[in-house]
Amino acid sequence: MSEQATDAEPLSPGDRLADVVDFFGVQATGDELRWLLPISPNVANYLGVMHGGCALAAVTAAAETWSERPLAAASAQFMARVPLGGSAEVTFDIGSAGKRMTQVLAQVTDAADGRVLMRALLALGGRRLGIDQDWGQPPDVPGPDEWRRRTVPDNAVASFSTDADIRFGPHSAGDRRILCWARLAGTLASTRQGLIALADTLATGMHHSLGLRWRGGSIDNTVRIAGNADCEWVLLDIETDGFHNAVGHGVVRMYTPDGRLLATGNQSFAVARVSGPQKASGRSQH
Repeated sequence: MSEQATDAEPLSPGDRLADVVDFFGVQATGDELRWLLPISPNVANYLGVMHGGCALAAVTAAAETWSERPLAAASAQFMARVPLGGSAEVTFDIGSAGKRMTQVLAQVTDAADGRVLMRALLALGGRRLGIDQDWGQPPDVPGPDEWRRRTVPDNAVASFSTDADIRFGPHSAGDRRILCWARLAGTLASTRQGLIALADTLATGMHHSLGLRWRGGSIDNTVRIAGNADCEWVLLDIETDGFHNAVGHGVVRMYTPDGRLLATGNQSFAVARVSGPQKASGRSQH
């Protein structure tokens, strides 16, 4: 088929979108530009508050549903959080809607008091021109069975953070590069929304690079989609760029098990307090 004929076929979000919407629990209303997001365990972190990456994933799933276009890139700023059991309202403002691309401003507010929780810029759509490729350089690492599943605090609330299967490779405090395998239910990890939610693991990589345990919050999260696959496991290649004034910055590249680049991301994280040294990770013995 020629590139011209291929490009005539509109891009669609694909047949996994319904499963994504169901997992993150974002709910349609009578207005396609207004959605509701109950803060369930699937969109909460182990502290029992809204997980920024999951909230952004839910917002993009809603946008893909009404636009009928796949996400190309999303960039969010986080302002506040709502606790588990609360609810958020998602509204969209369409900046432009062309033949191939839609650009949208999304705002997420606390449904109880109207506080702004998050603002995000989304780009959806694209073209088929036969030029797709990637220049990713995936690291040569063992499979996920060779690495231990990460541990969570004993008092952690059952949530996305506790349910996600994250397995870090061996590393030491001070290492810039931190590697881990990640999976969610089924093949959800390799969906666009699964990648967005897992990109938030970048902050955990920063913990390991700095060699300290600390509390704080994400300032922002940007994810750009670079490929498409249907696989159980995703490899995260995390690099911490630096900390300045207790704000850390890092990047993540996400690959399929056979080395195809799926997405890239970057994030800034504000440290509120330091509580002690971070334990180094070793190789699993099984």
